[in-house]
Amino acid sequence: MTSFTKLLALPAAALFLTACGDTSNLDSLIEAQNTEAQPVETLAAITEATSAPPPEVELADASNGDIDVDLTILESSMVYAQCYDMVYNSDAYTGKTIRAHGPFAYYQDPETEKEYFAVLISDATACCSQGIEFVLAGEAVFPDDYPETGTEITVTGTYNAYEENGSPYVQLLDATIES
Repeated sequence: MTSFTKLLALPAAALFLTACGDTSNLDSLIEAQNTEAQPVETLAAITEATSAPPPEVELADASNGDIDVDLTILESSMVYAQCYDMVYNSDAYTGKTIRAHGPFAYYQDPETEKEYFAVLISDATACCSQGIEFVLAGEAVFPDDYPETGTEITVTGTYNAYEENGSPYVQLLDATIES
């Protein structure tokens, strides 16, 4: 060790030895804390408190005139949650008029050659998206009657849920694209 290191080591050792200070009251503090009566909840009280029904929550009204669920008026975190609910609680939405806004997406299944058209809904951080398929009213032909892929669109249509290859899907039937 160098002489400089020795000079630093001596005061540091003295500091470590005195850092704890007076601990004579420590045992009496621990004993006093252990002897004070602490209320103990019974299992019955805990079960009663946790089995109570949750409080009623008032959801935001997502309707807008003739539109039953207008996703265009919801904030990005709520619109994604609403889309999730539309997929997993589809019976509650069947036949309702839905309006959505987002980028236009197109997909053609290479095996079946079936075409799918959708409006993409992103969450608040834009890391996740949920597509809502739509079927235009009338005899629409791609690409003539559709916007370019990625174009921001607003679509209104009648909600329908269906199952394909064992997976649930949602779509808007008789849809119109607003410009």
